Amino acid sequence: MHNKRKPSPLPPMWWEHSSGIVRFYPKLRGQTLRDIIDALDRVQEWGFDAIEVFAPYHGGTEYAGLDVKDYYRVDPAIGTMDDFLELVDRCHERGLAIIAFLNLGYGAMDFPVFLRACDDVRAGIGSPETHWFLWSDTGTEELDKSLAPHFMNDTHGHWTYSDRAGKYYWVKWQGTGGDVELPQFNFGDPLLQDEIRRVVAFWMETGVDGMIIDAVNWYINCNWQINNETMTGVVRRYPNQYIQPEGGGGFGDDPLLWIEQGRYNSVQDYGLSIWWTDRYVLGDAILSGAPSAIEPALNDYRDRVVAAGGVTYIGPRWLTDLKKDERLSHDQMLLEAVCIATVGELFYADDLILDLDWPRERTATLRRILRTLQATPALQAAGERRQLPTNDDRKFYAFLRTSKDDMERALVVLSFQGEPQDVLVTLDRPTRLREILSNGEVTGGAKAGSESDVQFSLPAYGYGIYRMDPTQEENTWRSGSVTTPSTSGC
Repeated sequence: MHNKRKPSPLPPMWWEHSSGIVRFYPKLRGQTLRDIIDALDRVQEWGFDAIEVFAPYHGGTEYAGLDVKDYYRVDPAIGTMDDFLELVDRCHERGLAIIAFLNLGYGAMDFPVFLRACDDVRAGIGSPETHWFLWSDTGTEELDKSLAPHFMNDTHGHWTYSDRAGKYYWVKWQGTGGDVELPQFNFGDPLLQDEIRRVVAFWMETGVDGMIIDAVNWYINCNWQINNETMTGVVRRYPNQYIQPEGGGGFGDDPLLWIEQGRYNSVQDYGLSIWWTDRYVLGDAILSGAPSAIEPALNDYRDRVVAAGGVTYIGPRWLTDLKKDERLSHDQMLLEAVCIATVGELFYADDLILDLDWPRERTATLRRILRTLQATPALQAAGERRQLPTNDDRKFYAFLRTSKDDMERALVVLSFQGEPQDVLVTLDRPTRLREILSNGEVTGGAKAGSESDVQFSLPAYGYGIYRMDPTQEENTWRSGSVTTPSTSGC
């Protein structure tokens, strides 16, 4: 057993004030935990303030090591438990949060518990291991589908025959190549529930600051009560913890229920993008030059989650596969990143971002955007967001952001056009603006239409991010066309 958990050094509800999270896939990338420790300085240089470690336990080769072999041991390919505890300490020394990404739903085909269960089933022994899995003599039984889509049960699953057990067992996942039959756990059994509680507590005792639980909606015979008693309830016994149900909200299920009934405090924003489907609201808007679908997508998903007390989490889709997605230019990629960084998302990035092979100026700009998110409460995930009218909402997108404590406001103006544009934005009241990226005051000539109308000159796929000075909100505009300072990097 590892050392006693140390008090968290992070601010309360740190995820509401975080800029973003870098996910490390050590087994997929051939990394060790020491490599991740060595990368922490670069994580901070980029402007991130949290990391995830994907499947740190001893696992197999499927889904970057999610198929468990031993929950209570760090995978020897990436290091030891002492290495993991040192990683936690090094993160906290830097003020970084660290999250563990765990699969609690299925094992590897050579998972020792499963092999013992197979032997006991064949011998007619009702051991604790046999209770972890579902068994059938015929492979024809149907599972209860009444809780779908939040808990899917036998949707897309199947029985498969085990020669070793002499019976069928239930399978949902068949590996990245579709050539394995990974045994799914039976969450309806009290003995399995007890084991899941122990696993969650074991990893929480390492000192992590949160947990992402993989594919919860595919956990067999799970429901809200079991979810709360075995997973989120255990995590919540520890203070200041981020909890996300990976996949929750991505299958036509209402994301609000994961917050209100599942007791998670974050979901991925599948309203904007679902990586296993063609849903890609921001990419479609950028490629078509028409951003009108963004606002309803945020209204229906992100805004409802925030109103319920949660936050949403998403990253640019091109970051999930830098080599595959060549549809967007660098300018368009930056625009997607800016949109995500400003609309009110916890910014997620694959660890490949740390070695991004971009022109130096573009990389510096993206870093500056992330550091701006880190330092600007009005742009962070828990704040409010409201669209503002422009001279053409079919081409431009502008919105007001307000920090959760209502102490800071920011204006964001985005152009989805491939040529320079003048964008007129109608504010709710006359306001002095300061360009956040350059910290320069916005100035110009005669007012644009009224005291609350401001005109911005933006380059192709350009953006402007402005702090609205709370001490100057009653001042009126005495100037005309406003040009975004060239130091903004847009």
